[in-house]
Amino acid sequence: MCVASCSTAIMRKDFVGAVGLNRVARFSIDPHDERTDEDFYEIIGDDEGIFGCMSLLACEDHCPKDLPLQSKIAYMRRKMVKV
Repeated sequence: MCVASCSTAIMRKDFVGAVGLNRVARFSIDPHDERTDEDFYEIIGDDEGIFGCMSLLACEDHCPKDLPLQSKIAYMRRKMVKV
């Protein structure tokens, strides 16, 4: 549902999507994960990743699990801008 409602995913077939970005955010805050912000930037620091999201909120509006997708995307975007 969330991927099908994402305008960015519809326009860019290589876009990671909100669920993928949410999963990266989960690993980013995990104290057991030893990867750095630079490592995560290599994965999602482009238009197919965190900077491609147009923040239209459709993913969060239609998420069947009510995940806080936009807050996690905003969190990762702030971290990636600092890299």
